[in-house]
Amino acid sequence: MKRYVIATGTVTYAIKGRDLLRKKRYKAKIERKSGEKVHGCGYAIIFEGDIQAAESLLRQNGVKILEISEEY
Repeated sequence: MKRYVIATGTVTYAIKGRDLLRKKRYKAKIERKSGEKVHGCGYAIIFEGDIQAAESLLRQNGVKILEISEEY
């Protein structure tokens, strides 16, 4: 299954997003990212599942998403 990296603006958004996804029974965790392509605070939600449904859920609940990328 593909893994997605959902970059958030703050660690608070990352925690809120992770908790929302877990309540819907998705597998999600938070990681601190480093390197050239770091956005915001560097925290991201690592997610496996239906990305369209997850993105919709997060945006409807006010989670600021900076970028979504696939991880192989």
